[in-house]
Amino acid sequence: MTKRTGYARFPNTNFTTSQYCVAYLDFLGGTDIILHDNQDKHLNIINMIFEDALNESKMITNDIFVKIFSDNILLAIPTNDGDREQKIGNIINLVSNFVYQASDNGYLIRGAITEGDFFHNDIIVYGKALVEAVTMEEKYAIYPRVIVKKEIAKCYPQYFYFCSDGWNAVNYSVFEIGFGSVNLKHTLLSQLRAKKANEKVKQKIMFAITDFNFTSTSWRKMGALSHEIITPKEIEDSLK
Repeated sequence: MTKRTGYARFPNTNFTTSQYCVAYLDFLGGTDIILHDNQDKHLNIINMIFEDALNESKMITNDIFVKIFSDNILLAIPTNDGDREQKIGNIINLVSNFVYQASDNGYLIRGAITEGDFFHNDIIVYGKALVEAVTMEEKYAIYPRVIVKKEIAKCYPQYFYFCSDGWNAVNYSVFEIGFGSVNLKHTLLSQLRAKKANEKVKQKIMFAITDFNFTSTSWRKMGALSHEIITPKEIEDSLK
């Protein structure tokens, strides 16, 4: 045990927080995935998704900080040094691509994006924005969606949809590339089949299906027929 004497009894720090946009993402059911991972099948796939996110962040800008731990990923970019809206847009784009790649491989993501005080170095990640993002993800996102603070949604309102519980959530269909809608539909139905015995998880997936159909219907009304709809018959068959 260290015994502090003299001026050492009055701690000070050179770690200073500044304004960041922070995104915190978690694999839904990650604990169960890890505990039942045979021959590291899921570990390898999840690591691939993380690695691609890391590489993509470097391609976008060197300003994005990435921290990966277990089945979670933290993305942060400073927003007090100019081009705030562009940097927030970079994070939203990266988050959306991450969610779609996860769905392509059969996983659902839950998360949150906020803005506020944050600090990081090679060892420490710290700040109110980090605490807020984690709290939003754990207590309020609840379902497979990425919710954001209203101040962030105001930057790019076309990237979000308004949820019935008052949160704004990332509208992934805005960023859809190729068969993203088809892949997400397949993931939701396969997850529903796999988790139908777990009532709590099933409710979360059904919430995600409702959101999926809501956004897909909106796009189809604008003529985007490539956007798939999950039909009641498909849900019924998945629950048999």
